[in-house]
Amino acid sequence: MGAQFDLNHINLVGYLTDETGISAPRSDVNTIGMFLTSLAYGQNLISSTQGSQDDWTRQVRDAAIDQLNRLNFQFCEPANERPVNSQWYLDPLRTYFTGYDFYALVLPADDQGPADSAMRFFREAGYSSGANGLVLFPSRKNEPGLAQFVDPFPALRALADHPIAPPSVLFWSRFGSACALSLQDAFDFLRRDLLPALSGGQRASDDAIAFQASRQRSKRILHLSDLHIGRTEATQRRSYLKRHVKGLLPSIDRVAVTGDLFDTPSDELRASFDEFRRDVEDSTKKRLLVVPGNHDMRAKGNAISRFGRNAQYVTDLDWSPLDVDHDMQTVFFSFNSSETGNFARGGVSERQRLSRAERHDGEISRKEQVRDYFNIALVHHHPVDYSSQPTALYERILARFGGDRRFIAFEESEDFVKWCVGRRVGLILHGHKHIPHLATVRPTNDGEVTVVGCGSSVGAEGTPMCYDVITIDPAKKTWSVCFYHDVGDGSGFTLQNVALDLRASH
Repeated sequence: MGAQFDLNHINLVGYLTDETGISAPRSDVNTIGMFLTSLAYGQNLISSTQGSQDDWTRQVRDAAIDQLNRLNFQFCEPANERPVNSQWYLDPLRTYFTGYDFYALVLPADDQGPADSAMRFFREAGYSSGANGLVLFPSRKNEPGLAQFVDPFPALRALADHPIAPPSVLFWSRFGSACALSLQDAFDFLRRDLLPALSGGQRASDDAIAFQASRQRSKRILHLSDLHIGRTEATQRRSYLKRHVKGLLPSIDRVAVTGDLFDTPSDELRASFDEFRRDVEDSTKKRLLVVPGNHDMRAKGNAISRFGRNAQYVTDLDWSPLDVDHDMQTVFFSFNSSETGNFARGGVSERQRLSRAERHDGEISRKEQVRDYFNIALVHHHPVDYSSQPTALYERILARFGGDRRFIAFEESEDFVKWCVGRRVGLILHGHKHIPHLATVRPTNDGEVTVVGCGSSVGAEGTPMCYDVITIDPAKKTWSVCFYHDVGDGSGFTLQNVALDLRASH
């Protein structure tokens, strides 16, 4: 069996295949309507039962048409952005998307046509597995391959845990095992392991997928920010956050904190941070990555000219401008964006950029392979403007927590972003704004960088408690970001949004 659909609908299809009882993903009228339309009209379904009395393609189309009529969906209506209970319209289709021994999601490359090898896999796997497998094939847009999914289904999380550049295939079973493979490896796995396993029943397929997953390992970075030690809500929530982070650390390679460790710099508060640093470094066996924020060197985060600043506290944070992690094959560039700027504003001086460049070139001259490492920049202030209209569904959900009233993207940020592109920085991690954010910036025609905002890990100013986990494959320059948050009352950190870099090459 096989189905084609838009890339943005991956999460909806994943929910249709789930048999573990996950909740339906949050969605809006437009997303549900466009998804149902793709199933109801056009030649998007294939099946070995076509033309028979039990034609699966006809049954899916009929069910999709029924739900479209129920939704009363109209193209290009302003009301299409309103939230909708997706479960009401998806559940009637689940009977046609569940009960298979395995599922496969094909992710084609941007520059490949409909008759490419990804399509060949779709057809071969869809027909050869008969009624035992369901193969899914999203169409690709011509825009950058960065995709975000709210409330991702479990198998999509497996792809986030092991990001692979397209063309690739994500496999999963009804029992929860999942793995992601390059397209060539997927052909080999299908023919050598998965199709023969079908004769052994559903558990045999699950075992084959689980074995593939056990062989995979990527590098993971825990990104925290804006701890605001000393603020009332931070004090109440710090113990809860600390215990949660302790449970994460065994699976984490590095931890980065992008500023505002303190609400106001103070010697009395250092013990709390030093204890946190020791916990992280004892677990990861690596130095904590940290950059200063405006609250770490300014009284309540604000300063005018020379008044209200204290550079002593920045020095005491024991941060390093450049950290080369040979185990992760990653270079971390760290900046003090609170060195300049009045009030809560900031910036990165030319002196800092030159200093990091000189250090980086020095590391390359000592070890040539450093040139090919994955590069990440850490800074406190956000180099992109948050005030624009949110585009991703996750950003629209968080928009109620505030726009860009108090905080301004740091001064001359364009120069900083261009420097990052010139140094082949793949990701910029930042804090300052207390809600999560992700954007890809293209300051020149021949380069781009993705900017990831963490939000406040203690939920400062009434925002959710946030952190994100960045997973990277340094050799292939692929990555993903998983955003987690707790509303602030200890009800539990949950995965809210996954961002996948689906570009074919970098």
